[in-house]
Amino acid sequence: MTKQFLPVTLFLWLVIFAASAFAQSKPATPAATAEPLVPVAWLVGGTWVSDIKDPSDGTVTHVENRIRWAANHQAIEFNTDFNGKPHYYGFYAYNPVAKTISFYYTNSEGELTVGTATPDPDGKTLQHEFDIIHPDGKTGHIRSTVVRDGNDAYWFTVFVQKDGAWAQEFKIRYERE
Repeated sequence: MTKQFLPVTLFLWLVIFAASAFAQSKPATPAATAEPLVPVAWLVGGTWVSDIKDPSDGTVTHVENRIRWAANHQAIEFNTDFNGKPHYYGFYAYNPVAKTISFYYTNSEGELTVGTATPDPDGKTLQHEFDIIHPDGKTGHIRSTVVRDGNDAYWFTVFVQKDGAWAQEFKIRYERE
């Protein structure tokens, strides 16, 4: 390489290196990175509450569910308390390989739940399909729906398999405070 081309070559390498470093250091905007989570993002903010009456004995369980963006804006976290005691901790995240919204949560009894949330074309319904892994290693397969009712309420319905068919186990209305 001649002496006259050396400064030009070094300058070009410097430009390429600087451009590459700038592109890698520029953070992605939250809106762009969180886009796959838009179908569940409406749940973020406030505290979702419900009072559930046990039909067998009439006792009431007060449920509070706090849903927020994770600090890196790549997941939506939730914490659910029953009568003021922590019960569920989990999150939704986008799985780019499966191209699905996945969710994971644990409960205070040591169960792990893993599933997917699929938005319906109506824009207000989420279909959840998931497996609960019990501490003894047994699993159960469950389905649920979350149906948005305006900006500050939704219906949560759980279905279990009985005799090969899906049957409604319960239906609860949550409201945002």
